[in-house]
Amino acid sequence: MCWLCDEYGNREFGDGLWYLNPFNYARNMYKLRLPGEGYAGPEASIETGEHDTSLPTQADLLDAVEKGDVTEYDRLANIMNVSSVQPGQVVPLADAEKVLDLCTCIGLMACMCRKSVRAIDERNEHEYTCMGMGTGMLKWERWPERYKGGVKFVNPEEAKEWTREMDRRGFVHYLMLFGAPFIGGFCQCDFPDCLSIRAAVDFGVGGLMKSHYVAQVDYDICNGCGICASRCQWGALKFEATTRKANIDQFKCYGCGLCETGCPRGAIKLLDRTTMPALARVWT
Repeated sequence: MCWLCDEYGNREFGDGLWYLNPFNYARNMYKLRLPGEGYAGPEASIETGEHDTSLPTQADLLDAVEKGDVTEYDRLANIMNVSSVQPGQVVPLADAEKVLDLCTCIGLMACMCRKSVRAIDERNEHEYTCMGMGTGMLKWERWPERYKGGVKFVNPEEAKEWTREMDRRGFVHYLMLFGAPFIGGFCQCDFPDCLSIRAAVDFGVGGLMKSHYVAQVDYDICNGCGICASRCQWGALKFEATTRKANIDQFKCYGCGLCETGCPRGAIKLLDRTTMPALARVWT
């Protein structure tokens, strides 16, 4: 299991996966405060947009790991609080549908990454490419700018149908943390629009964790059509000229499952990352 599962998963249900623990969608987003009390703790940066300067930077954590002062486990734990891009974890479509049965409220909304990177201002339900979830969707008055494009509230079945369509179009599903372990959004991402994917792929930084799965090709079934390679956002999949079949670098694979859902022959399967010794601790 990953760090988040160790800390926030429930072994009694959801196979211990942290994002299948319904408590992680139930943060009390409203808190009564005394006049002048202000914000404190993990929610401070969420409410004010200011980073907590008392926390170590990512560079500090990497240096500490190299010196042996901090374990990789601790680095991952801290990075969820100090990441300059939205921290979270990638999940494949099958797990995404399980998530959508747990969280409420669910709302479709505009993507901030596409607004900042592509100048695309999504203003209606036919354009939305992001999803908010949990009690945070009720905090309209806290972040008016975030909701400027409006919100389309949907039920779980409608949310699943929308997510399947996003998967068909080639978007990665990625759960967003708003102060671990609380999940407040479900990004539908692609490279290079998504700031989190770009930070991970181009610079090897950020708080985006790989999924609990890695993709593997069945070469007896693969016919080398190349469809899967066009859907990979991570630079992990290519068409191999020698074998004329798909080739996956599992160390780069984020387990998003887009290659699996896009393969017309069913030649790609997702395997449990933790069952593969070389990959069991490769989360970023």
